[in-house]
Amino acid sequence: MIAGSHSVSQDPVGALLAETFPYQHVLRADIAADLRRCPVLLIDPPNKSFFGHVVELALGLALCDQSPYLRLLHCLDHDLAARLLNMAGYGPTNNADTAYDVWRRSGSAPQPARVFTVASRLAHVRNLLNDLDRHCSDSVDVAQHLLEQYPRLLSGRVDEMYHTRRAFRTVWASYSGGFHSAFRSYGPTTAQLSLLDGRRHADFLLGTTVLEVKSGRLDEDRYLDELIRQILTYALLAVHNGHRVTHVAVYAVRYQRLLRYRIDELAHQLAGTPIDLAATGAALAAAITDRPRRRPAA
Repeated sequence: MIAGSHSVSQDPVGALLAETFPYQHVLRADIAADLRRCPVLLIDPPNKSFFGHVVELALGLALCDQSPYLRLLHCLDHDLAARLLNMAGYGPTNNADTAYDVWRRSGSAPQPARVFTVASRLAHVRNLLNDLDRHCSDSVDVAQHLLEQYPRLLSGRVDEMYHTRRAFRTVWASYSGGFHSAFRSYGPTTAQLSLLDGRRHADFLLGTTVLEVKSGRLDEDRYLDELIRQILTYALLAVHNGHRVTHVAVYAVRYQRLLRYRIDELAHQLAGTPIDLAATGAALAAAITDRPRRRPAA
């Protein structure tokens, strides 16, 4: 949704953000100029939405200290879920019978091929859950049944997965070149941060930094407008939900660029005046809760 457009004016959430932060176009121009100077990864995955899920899930598996994405894992047979987590570098600490929900990451660096295998399986589960969430309230149970009956749903087409894996190798080489260490330095990682009782989800909370991961193109104003709206929304809702947030960041995967801003300075710049983050977050939360509730994000 593009800030300032007619469609946004009909959306109370978009209208609130546009009114509160009238200088979003300044940030949009800054980001666009920054990204134009970046060396772009030459990748063309066959299913860009699926690839975005794979990259995000792979980052979560590499960064979290404790088993992430439990809603997705609970859709799988227990033994399969445990094998996938173990493949991604997680395991029990002291008690071998510890439930995989609380397994911890080992100290060794995750192997790209294994991380891809796990992330791609979970991406298929996420796509299935997202479809089911639109139609039923017991989507996890339905997904469990479907995956038991049709395990090939976890595999995808061979040709698509081949090209997806090749694109992932390129991305992972870039990510391992410094981004992983930078993200780890921010603090403990929470993946798929639930906000406002599950009405919204941020990709990550790294210590006190809200991080959004973008694997696709950011070369048009509409993409940047939506990105700015997302990072403002997630940061403000995180503050409203009681999280300590000092920064908001964007990992532009294709552009090999990490953009990170102090949230108070960014909010004041985009508003044109100092604002109360807590009060603004509360107003945004009220605007969202007045709308029909979304299904839980996978």
